[in-house]
Amino acid sequence: MNQPEQAVARLERYFSETSGLTVRVILSENYEEILAGMEAGTIDVARLGPYAFALAQARFGARALVNSVDITTAEHMPSIPYRSLIFTRADSGITHLMQLKGRTFGFVDPRSASGYLVATFLLQQAGLDPKTDLKEQFLFSHQAVADAVSKGEVAAGAVAEEEFIHYQKEKGLPAIRLLATSPLLSRGPLAMRPDLPAQLERKLLIALENMHQADVLEGSKLIKMEEQRFVAAVQREHTLKRIAELAGVSYATVSRAINGKDRIAPATTARILQLVDELGYRPNANARSLHKPTGDLIGLMLPSLAYPALDDIIAGIQATLAQVQMQLLICPIGSGREGDATRQKAYFEMLTNSRFEGMLLTQWSALDPKAMDLLARSRRPYALLEQDLLGAGLHFASNWLQQQGHRQLMLVTGARSLLEPTLTTQMWSQLTAENIQHLHLQDPANDETGWSELLQQGKNAAPAFLCTDNETALSVRAFLKQQRLDWPVIGIGAMPATCKADLTTLTFDGFVMGKIVTRRLLKMLNIFIPGESCDLNFNVSTTKPR
Repeated sequence: MNQPEQAVARLERYFSETSGLTVRVILSENYEEILAGMEAGTIDVARLGPYAFALAQARFGARALVNSVDITTAEHMPSIPYRSLIFTRADSGITHLMQLKGRTFGFVDPRSASGYLVATFLLQQAGLDPKTDLKEQFLFSHQAVADAVSKGEVAAGAVAEEEFIHYQKEKGLPAIRLLATSPLLSRGPLAMRPDLPAQLERKLLIALENMHQADVLEGSKLIKMEEQRFVAAVQREHTLKRIAELAGVSYATVSRAINGKDRIAPATTARILQLVDELGYRPNANARSLHKPTGDLIGLMLPSLAYPALDDIIAGIQATLAQVQMQLLICPIGSGREGDATRQKAYFEMLTNSRFEGMLLTQWSALDPKAMDLLARSRRPYALLEQDLLGAGLHFASNWLQQQGHRQLMLVTGARSLLEPTLTTQMWSQLTAENIQHLHLQDPANDETGWSELLQQGKNAAPAFLCTDNETALSVRAFLKQQRLDWPVIGIGAMPATCKADLTTLTFDGFVMGKIVTRRLLKMLNIFIPGESCDLNFNVSTTKPR
């Protein structure tokens, strides 16, 4: 008999001895099958998540039998908070939710709160439609999702935090990156079918309330955490707070969606109203005067103020925030100097201790595991400044160089790279075209590895170079000039310092970039700005010396 079978047998024996009846325990994480069994009367009591229990209440009048509460003594520490986590392997190259578009994603069950419902809201707030933007896989177990992420079978997954930590302890996980964390959720109860005989209900209640004192530890782990005990449940109707918890949004957002007030993203409103309909919730007239969140600040975290089109980007951000009466605070962390990590950490800590509602980041911050863990646990959303530059921008530059007749395209990163080198190199290597090579080198002023081989190969077909900042572009051009080679070199963004250098650059409208990234962040905050969407267009141009 294996360990799960031993735990089941121990639990069956405990309930049979305390109730005087023959009790059968079934292990299943398929909520739909459990709900169908309870409705048909073949399952008397089940441990349900908050969403599955709410559906059971609405569908056939299920009632809560007991709830689990923490045992807080010297021997028992409080249990792990119940919430939804979205995570990926640290070596996946994925640092934010938008990068999951088109990838395979592991969910637990369509009726799971932490393993599906709340996670889909987190994804939706980041601008992803789970049904169309992801390749959904339902694995019907939190541990199965953790296992699939661990093995690289899915790009990312959603599980309950307590299940995630349990899996880590039991089996271990490779280094992981947390992508999103939901607000705290209420745990689901042990629920019973509505027509359970009163005498049986009392016997089960007594057995469950005394379980933490009985010698049934391994069996009890199947239905509660070790540091918890059961108490009799108080029957409650669905409330606005319950809807908000299941939706993964604020109490005020649900109220505004129900009452049709304020600017809330249409998709968020639709999902909230779907929950209201599914659970049969009817608004209480006393719960309709709610306050807006007090936060009115958005942070812009930059590695340096020497950022291409920064004035225009800030103008676009401020113009968009002005439409919703919010303000921008610029947070420079420096680049490559001592104390930068401390400064960055301090800014992230301000998210939980101030009026910050969200953060605009560069990829430099997004690839810092400690910083992203702080950000994820603050439960404040963030958007990436270079998202379009890393996607459509690199694609445009590659196509432009190909149109000039080049087949060997070199990405060159330097010490003052505008774009974070690791992710930029990864995105560059993913660009595919027939008979086209996308390769990577470093600034020859710092590292000449690979350059001699390139110079030899270039005698047959001249390569072209895209540099991740203009200083590196000027360095590459000077190196090639020493070799008496006139190969094309382009930088990124028009900068005052390079305007006199006759440098070809990939350019973009900073004002539009600022508007787009701010709209993306506001959407995650469930703030909808009506009006036409705008696209960020790219161009390659040469600034002539004045």
